[in-house]
Amino acid sequence: MFSSSALVQAAPISQTQLDTLGANLDVTYRVVDNVNASGCSESLGGGKCFDANITLAIDQDLPVSGWQLYFSHTTPIQSDSSELFDIQHINGDLHTITPTAQFSGFKAGQTYSIPLKGTFWHASASDQMPNYFVVADGLKPVIIDSTREVRDLNSQLTYNQHVAPLNQPQQYLRSKEDSLPLADAQWLYNYYQDVNSQATALESNRIIPAISHVELDGGQLNLKAGIAVTSTEVIAQALAYLGKKGIPQNKQGVPVTFIDDSNLVADAYELQVSQSNISIKAGSGSGRYYALISLAALADEGQVATGRYQDSPRYPFRGMHVDVSRNFHSKEMILRLLDQMASVKLNKLHFHLADDEGWRLEIPDLPELTEIGAYRCYDPSETRCLLPQLGNGPERDTSGNGFYTVADYQEILAYAKARHIEVIPSLDMPGHSRAATRAMLARYNKYMQQEKPDLANEYLLTDLQDTTVYSSVQFYHDNTINPCLPSSYRFVTKVLNEIYKMHSDAGMPLNRYHIGADETAGAWKESPACADIIAKHNMDDPEQLTAYFVEKVTKIVNAMGVTAGAWSDGLSHVEQEKLAPRIQANIWDALFWQGHNRAQDFANRGWDVVLSIPDALYFDFPYALDPLEPGYYWASRNTDSFKVFRFMPDNLPAHAEFWPNRMGTPFTAKDDTPLKADSAFIGMQGQLWSETVRDDKRAEYMIYPRLHALAERAWHKADWEVPYQAGREYGPATDYFNADNETQLRKDWAGFSHALVNRFLPDMAGEVLFRLPPPGAKIINGKLHANSLWQGLVIEYREKGSDWQPYQNPVAVKGQLEVRSRLPGMQRSSRIIQVN
Repeated sequence: MFSSSALVQAAPISQTQLDTLGANLDVTYRVVDNVNASGCSESLGGGKCFDANITLAIDQDLPVSGWQLYFSHTTPIQSDSSELFDIQHINGDLHTITPTAQFSGFKAGQTYSIPLKGTFWHASASDQMPNYFVVADGLKPVIIDSTREVRDLNSQLTYNQHVAPLNQPQQYLRSKEDSLPLADAQWLYNYYQDVNSQATALESNRIIPAISHVELDGGQLNLKAGIAVTSTEVIAQALAYLGKKGIPQNKQGVPVTFIDDSNLVADAYELQVSQSNISIKAGSGSGRYYALISLAALADEGQVATGRYQDSPRYPFRGMHVDVSRNFHSKEMILRLLDQMASVKLNKLHFHLADDEGWRLEIPDLPELTEIGAYRCYDPSETRCLLPQLGNGPERDTSGNGFYTVADYQEILAYAKARHIEVIPSLDMPGHSRAATRAMLARYNKYMQQEKPDLANEYLLTDLQDTTVYSSVQFYHDNTINPCLPSSYRFVTKVLNEIYKMHSDAGMPLNRYHIGADETAGAWKESPACADIIAKHNMDDPEQLTAYFVEKVTKIVNAMGVTAGAWSDGLSHVEQEKLAPRIQANIWDALFWQGHNRAQDFANRGWDVVLSIPDALYFDFPYALDPLEPGYYWASRNTDSFKVFRFMPDNLPAHAEFWPNRMGTPFTAKDDTPLKADSAFIGMQGQLWSETVRDDKRAEYMIYPRLHALAERAWHKADWEVPYQAGREYGPATDYFNADNETQLRKDWAGFSHALVNRFLPDMAGEVLFRLPPPGAKIINGKLHANSLWQGLVIEYREKGSDWQPYQNPVAVKGQLEVRSRLPGMQRSSRIIQVN
C-alpha cells in the first residue's frame, strides 16, 4: 500500500520526456496462469479468464504525469489490481494504461507491477501484440522501444521481445481440460517416427498434386533442348514456368501437339510422352495449361519418364483465402501467392478485402474508404484514420496499413487470369464492417459541415439514433452496417458496381462475390430505423435482421448475374426459398462441434458448398503446440502439413476416429443430417486470417507448405480415404479408418514429402518464405537421435557454445543441445529448439 502523505505531485510531461519514456521504459508482459484463474467475469468469455502481469521499469527518475499508454490485447482485460494504474478497454483489442492520482512518477530501478485478468486464455507468444505507445495532450505519440518486434535471423520470423517465456504448463495450456501435448523435441521425434513409418515407399514420378493415373513404358525423353510449341494467351504463363525449369520454347525442340477432347471435364488432361514428341489432350484451356504445369513438375534435370499421364480434378473449386484487411499484405506478396497456387493447380483466390480493421480496395467515388479506412493510427476522432488495432502503433506509415489502387487490383486480376485463377472479392458485411462504417461516418460529418445533407446521408451505414450496446465476437461495439437504412443498400450497390467494372476492364468478369454475412449478434436492438423494419415484417427478434440483410444483398448480387457467397453461420438463419438457387456457402463449422451436419445440410439444399473447415484448413493456426509457433488456435493448435494432407473432405464425420477436439479430448461424430446420394461439395479452400499475421514473411510462413497439402486433397482423391456412408457414427471406438488405411496413408505421405523437398521447395527457396519444420530429437543412452517431418532435410545440432554440426546418425553428445533443420543448399533454417 502507498501512503497519500508520501505522494509527490508529478509534473506534466514534455515531448522530450515522452521520447525518453519511449526509448527507456522496459515493458514485460507475463502470463501467470491460464489454468487456475478464479474470479472471472461471467459476462465475458463464458466465465473463463487468466491471470497475467504487466511490469514497467525505467533506469532513471521521471516524475511526470498526464500520459497514457496504449496497447493491443486480443481479449478484453476484465480487471486490474494496481493502485497506481488503471487499465481500460477502449474498442476491439485497444486498451489503455492510465496513472492514478497516487502515481507520482517513475523512480529509477523500481519495478511497477500491474496484475490483471484477461478473458479466455493467452497460451501463445503471438497472442500478445507489439508496439505499445505513450501519448499526452498536444504531443506526438511515441512507441515503447522495448515492445517493438525483433526478427529472428534463423527462421526470419518476428517475435515480441516484451513477452516473457511461456514454459510452464499453466502458461501454455488453456484450462484443466487441455490435454494436448507440448510439441517439444522428444514429442516431435516420436511423432515424426510414426508419420514416416513407410518412408521407403517412394515414386520417382510423383508430383504435387498426384496424377490420377500413370502408365510408364520405361523410357526417358530429354527436354533440355526445349519444346516446340506455339504460345497463346491460354498457356503463355505455363510456358514461362517451363522456361524457369530449364525447358525453353525452341522451334528445334521436342514437338508438342494439342488435341481437343470435349469428353474431358474442365481442367482435365491427358499427357502422352513418347521418346520423340508430346501430345496433350484436353477439353479446355485450363486443361492444356495444367498439362504443361505437370510436365514442368515431372521434369527431373530435363528428363521426363515416357508414358501416359491421365489426370482430372477432384473438385472444380480449389481455393485459397487471404485476409488482407486485418493486416495489409503487399501486391507483390499476392502475386507470389498466385504463382505458387498455379504451380499446384489451385484455381480460386478468395480475396478478403474489408473487415473491421481495414478497407483495402480503392473505390474512387468513395475516397474515405481508403483515406481513412485503410489506415490505423492514433487519432481519437477517427477523421484521419481508424483507431490502432492488432499492435500497429500510432503512425499511418507502418506495417499493416495500406490498400490496393484500382490499377493494383486490376494487375492482380490480370495476373490471376493468366494462371487460370478466378479472384473472388470479399468485403465483409453486415458484421465485421467497422472500417466501412467509420469511413462513411467521416464522410457524413464532412458533408454536414459543408451543409450538404443529401450527400452526407447518401451512403451512411449507421443509424445515428441507435443506442444499442453490444460486443462483437472480436469485442467491437460499433462494427455493423445497419440493415434498415436505404443508404446501406445504396452503398452496397455502389461498391459492387465499381468492383464489377474493375473486373470487366481487366478481362476477368466478376462471377462470384462473397458478402461475408457473419457475426452480428446483439446489434440494432435500440435502432429506431430497425424498429420500423421489425414491425413491418413481423419479426420476433432483431437477430432476424441479419437474414433480412443477406436476402436483400444476395438479390443485388444475383441481379448482376453474379453468384453470392457467404459464411455458413450467416446463411444458417436465412430461409432457403428467399435466396437464389445458386449460393456459395463456406463451411467454417468445426468438426468437433458436429460441423459436418451443416456442411451436408447445405449441400443437400443444392448450394455450392466450399469446405473451409477450421480443424485442418485454417492456415492462421499454429503448426504445432509450441508457444513460439505463431497463430490463433480456437479450433486447432497443431495443423501441420501432414494434418492437412490426411484430411478426407468427402467423409467429414470420419475424422472423429483420429482427431480429438481442440483440447485433445476424443469426440463422437453423429451423422444426423446425412449427405444425399445426389449431393456433393464443390470444393475446399485454405484460409489465412491475418490478426496475428503482421507482415508478408509471416503470411508466407503460415501458408507454405500447407498450401501444397491443400492442393493435394483438392485435386486428388487418395485410395486410402474412407468412403462416406450415410448414417454412420464415428469416434474413438470405431475403426473404419483401419491399419491398412494408415499404412497406405503413410506410403502416400512419403511420396508427397519426397516430391515437396526435391521438386517444389528448391524452386520456392528464393521466392517465398516457407516454414521448415524443426527436427525431432531425443537422447538415448547418451546419444542424440534426430529425425524430420520431411525426408531429405539437413538436420544440424550443436552443444552450447559450439558450432553447428551436421547430423547423420546417432552421435554421442553432452551438455545442453539445440537442433535445427535446413533445406540442402539454403542458409535459412527452421526455428531452433532445445533438446532436454
